[in-house]
Amino acid sequence: MTGGRGEPHVCRLRDGTELHGRFWACAHPAGVVVIRTPYDADAHASTARSWNARGYHCLVQDVRGRYRSQGAWEPFRHEENDGGQVLFRLGADHPGLPVLLFGASYAAHTALEAARAAARTRPAVVAGIIVLVPALGLAETAWDSTGAPRLRQRIGWWHEHGRARRSRPALPAAELDRRTAQAAEAGVLDAATSWGWSAETVASWRRLWAADRIDLAARYGLLDLPLLVISGDDDFFDADARRLARAWPGASHFATGPWGHTLAAGVTDPAVRAGIRRAGGLARLIDGWLSARGLPGNTEDWVEPACWAGSPTRSRLDPEAATWQHERATP
Repeated sequence: MTGGRGEPHVCRLRDGTELHGRFWACAHPAGVVVIRTPYDADAHASTARSWNARGYHCLVQDVRGRYRSQGAWEPFRHEENDGGQVLFRLGADHPGLPVLLFGASYAAHTALEAARAAARTRPAVVAGIIVLVPALGLAETAWDSTGAPRLRQRIGWWHEHGRARRSRPALPAAELDRRTAQAAEAGVLDAATSWGWSAETVASWRRLWAADRIDLAARYGLLDLPLLVISGDDDFFDADARRLARAWPGASHFATGPWGHTLAAGVTDPAVRAGIRRAGGLARLIDGWLSARGLPGNTEDWVEPACWAGSPTRSRLDPEAATWQHERATP
C-alpha cells in the first residue's frame, strides 16, 4: 500500500496541460476511486487512505489551474473535458478495474462532469458516483432555491478560492459584511470593481452571475449509473442535491442528516456528535451503498435494508436513535 502522502501522479491532456495529483495504491485493488478537487490534493490523504482500506486505488487530482496542476483556473468551465481525459488515461493504466467517482462540494461537480464525458467515450469504465453536498454549477452556487442571491457566500468563496492557484486567507468578518452590503446596494457586478480583483477574476465573477441553472435531466440523462447523493439538513445546497437525486436516470439513493456543508465535522453539539458516531457516520452509509451495488466496502456487520432493492430510496441519520433510517421514497 502507498505511504501516507501517496505517489506523485501526472496526467498530460491533449492540449499539453499537465494535471498533477497524488495516487494512493493498495495491494489488491478491486477498483479505482477518483477525486478531482480545487482544494489541494495533498489535503485529502486521510480520505484516500480510507478508500485504500476498502480495496481501492485512489487518485486525488488538483483541477486545472489549482495548486500543482497547470493551466488557468476558471471555476466550473473545464471539468467535463478534463475529467473525461483523466478517466481515459486511468482506463488505459488500470484495465479491467472499475472507477468510482467521488467528491464533495465542487468536487461533486467534477465527478458528475467526468461521468458525463465517459458516457460518450468509455461508458463501461464508471461503476458508480458518490457526491456529497454537491455544488452543481455556477448558477446553483450563486442563487438559492427561492431565487435570492447568495451574496455573502459567493463573495467569501471567490475571495478565498476563486482568484488564484492557491486558496487565500478568508476575508475578516467585518470586511465580508462590508462587501456584502456594498454588493446589495451597488449591485454585485459594480461592487466587485472596487475589491482589487484582477481583470480575469472580475470576468469570471461576471460569468458566475450570468450563468443559467442546469437542466439536470438533459445534462445527465445518459448516465444510467448508480448514484449516491449525501446532503445535509442545514446545507445551503440541499435543494439542489434533492433535485439531482430526483432527476437522476439511473438508480439513485439520497441520504441526509443533522449537519451542514462541512458534514459531520461541522457538528458542534456533543450529543448529536455522539449519536452520529454510534450510528457509524457517513462511512457506514457509504459502505452499505457500495455493498448494495456489488462494490467492495467495509460491510462485515451491514444488513441491507429491503427497500434498497428499488429506486429511488432515501436514508436519514437520526442522532437520538443513533441509527440510519431507510425508506423507499423520493428525496
